[in-house]
Amino acid sequence: MKTAMLLPSIMKRVDDLLLVKDMNARFFDHVIREDLLHNAICTPAAGLEYDYERLELLGISNLL
Repeated sequence: MKTAMLLPSIMKRVDDLLLVKDMNARFFDHVIREDLLHNAICTPAAGLEYDYERLELLGISNLL
């Protein structure tokens, strides 16, 4: 039963990763790293472990 309760979280993660791959291919021609694009589309309200202040400090040169 507990394993079945994990299914929505797993499916959400898979959906996010597929969305990132599609966006990167369609809009950015695979030039942006997928992990950074995933960070950008995840809102802070989602409660994920990303540090948005650190991403601001990285600058545009690290996106390519």
